[in-house]
Formats: sequence, C-alpha cells, structure tokens
Amino acid sequence: MAYVFGPIASRRLGVSLGVDLVRPKTCPLDCVYCEAGRTTDLTRERSECVPADEVIRELDAVLCKHPKLDFVTFSGSGEPTLNSRIGDVVRFVKSKYPEYPLCLLTNAMLFGDEALIRDIADVDLVVPSLDGSNAEEFLKINRPVAGFDFDRFVDDLTRYTLNTRSRVNLELFIVPGINDSDASIARFVSLIRAMRVDLVQLNTLDRPGVEAFVTPSSPENTHRFIAALSPFVPVEAVGVFRYRAPKPGCSFSATESQRRILELIRRRPATLPDLALALQQPEAEVGKLLDQLFAAGKVGIQKQQRGNFYLPSPEEAKSK
Repeated sequence: MAYVFGPIASRRLGVSLGVDLVRPKTCPLDCVYCEAGRTTDLTRERSECVPADEVIRELDAVLCKHPKLDFVTFSGSGEPTLNSRIGDVVRFVKSKYPEYPLCLLTNAMLFGDEALIRDIADVDLVVPSLDGSNAEEFLKINRPVAGFDFDRFVDDLTRYTLNTRSRVNLELFIVPGINDSDASIARFVSLIRAMRVDLVQLNTLDRPGVEAFVTPSSPENTHRFIAALSPFVPVEAVGVFRYRAPKPGCSFSATESQRRILELIRRRPATLPDLALALQQPEAEVGKLLDQLFAAGKVGIQKQQRGNFYLPSPEEAKSK
C-alpha cells in the first residue's frame, strides 16, 4: 500500500501532497458526509496504524525531487492523529525538507491528548472540523465513537486554538436540515467567538457522501453563515476550485498516470475534471486512461448531481 499520494489539486490547499497515516477507514467518527466512505474501524485509540518508517521513506523519495507544492498534507483514509508516530513524520519533514509547509486535516477528537498536541506543534496549518453546534447535531452528523462528550470536545478544541503557534482554519460542514437553523447558527457564533481561529471555512457536499439524505447547501443558505460569522472572523465558502495553468512539460507515462489515478480515487471518488486538475493533464488524455481502467475492470462509475464520479471497482478495492 502506498502511503504518499498525489500531488492533488485541492479546493482549499492548492497543490497538495497527501500523506495517509491510517488504513481505510480508521476514525473516531463515522460522518454522514464523508467522501472516504463509512468508518470500518471506529476507534479513538492511538497506535502505529501504518509503519511510520515506510511513510518517511516514501516521503523522502518524493520530496528529494523538490516538487512544487503548496502543502504536504496529513489526510486520506481516516483520522491522521490516530497514528502514534505522526510526530516522527512531522519532525522528519521539518528537519530535512523545511521548505514544505505541513497541513493537518483533523476532526480534533484527540485534542485532549497532550502527547498528540506536542507531536503536531510544528505543523504550519491545522484544519480542525466543528460540524455540530450542540451534542444533538454532532451525534447526527458525526456519529462518534462510544463515550464521546461534546462539551469536553469543544473545551479541548478551544484550548488548542488559544495556545497553538500553528495557523488554524476551522472547517464547518453545512448539512441542510440538521445544523443550519437560526438557533444552530447562533450557537456556532457563540462557540467560535471563544476560539482563536484565522479563518472559518464553510464546506458542503461536493462528492458522494455516506448517506443519501445529505445534500449541498445552497448559496443563499451558506450566506446566512457568512453573514453571522464574518463580523468577527474571516470566512471562506469553499466553492469551485480555481487552479493555475499547468507548467509546460509536466506529464507522466500512461502507466504512472493510471497508478496515480487509482491512488487518488481509493481515497476520494473524483470526476474527470478533478483528476485532470490533479494530474495536470488534458481531460481528453485522462479520459482515455479512465476508459482503459474501466475496460480492465479497475474502476467503476457513480452518477451524482455534479457529474460522473470514478471510484475503484469492487475487485480493485479488495486487491488493496
């Protein structure tokens, strides 16, 4: 299994090299909107989920070529902070490749663990999520591991934001009908005002989620959050990603491109335009590669409102 994937064109982070520190799908949450699918290992116990030494070797092999990246990002098949050796990976990048900013995408469920807070102290950008304005909403949207305490979670997250040196972009995923009432928005305002965050990123459904009832937030609905939050914190609504033009000569062999496609869609279903941006190749060329992978039984297609999403075929998923 490859632990380093991409680079990919992220809607939020630009050109991002992914680092996957857990096996699919290991997480303390089973979120209704998760693009990585249902959680199969619901846990909050930290362990060396995947070998950190192998992760470091893969990172070294990629970064030694000095690719142009905006971030090296801990993300992928679950919650990165569950890996008890995330600190070793952070220290490796910061000591050998300090020119690359590190980003951590996290659900912040383990922010009460002081050892973890020390492990991630040198991460440049931390993107924690807060999707429920109270315990009821959190349970409906995020479906946490047994023993979850919402008030303790909020206290730990708030304390982290007030004490960290890292930049903090708080992500709030809007699930229409659950966390977007006037009362919900007022509670979010109260919670976030107590934190120190550099930006609130409002997200909504873009790729297929876990539960069919989750729908995208309309621009008008999202604007209600912007109006409430923007008086005291910068707000960004994540929309269509605008990507800079590819550099001339940036291309891979067909075999390498197909490998990259499979590595990407194992983590997140993606459309043809998504993959063309990630590989920095014309859509027509990527379309041919997808046709070949489909004919070989390696990818499947799922039709969604935003278009056709490619994902591993059941046979391909079993092979990894």
